[in-house]
Amino acid sequence: MSELEAVRKEIEEIDREILSLIDKRVNLAEKVLESKRINGTSINDRKQNEVVINRALNTATELNLDVGSIKEIFEILIRMSIERQNELSGKGNLP
Repeated sequence: MSELEAVRKEIEEIDREILSLIDKRVNLAEKVLESKRINGTSINDRKQNEVVINRALNTATELNLDVGSIKEIFEILIRMSIERQNELSGKGNLP
């Protein structure tokens, strides 16, 4: 195996880990939804979304990552969570 192939294999493993963590994060939507129902909080909690984005941007800055790209990634993650919560509550975008 060449060095390039070895690096690509490592990237593939990291990508699988990232996807596994995204799956884990999205699946927490059920617990989040239950808590929101108990607390009377809206599914789209803009204040919490801002907290999550700011936390991600602070960490991205510490890690010297492109904050613009990290913001986009976390906006997508938040949207995925909101969509999952909507599905679980029967308000999903089903055809």
